[in-house]
Amino acid sequence: MKILFVTMLLAVSVLAVIISLDLIMGVSFSGVIWKAINPFRVMEPSEYTVVFMFIIFLGIYFLKTYLNKKSSNNSPTK
Repeated sequence: MKILFVTMLLAVSVLAVIISLDLIMGVSFSGVIWKAINPFRVMEPSEYTVVFMFIIFLGIYFLKTYLNKKSSNNSPTK
């Protein structure tokens, strides 16, 4: 429960910093809310590439973990 609270507190704090920085830069309030809710609308193509590669590496990691567990379950134990 404590971990969930800390995670939510950090998320809200970071969101508040993002919104306040956008307001200081002169972005309209509706634009700030739109950017905070849908961050993929303001991403550059290179950022899409980084996110896509992160998802690929994460998928490979989970697949490797799954295959290792599956192969260790199939091996005979003494």
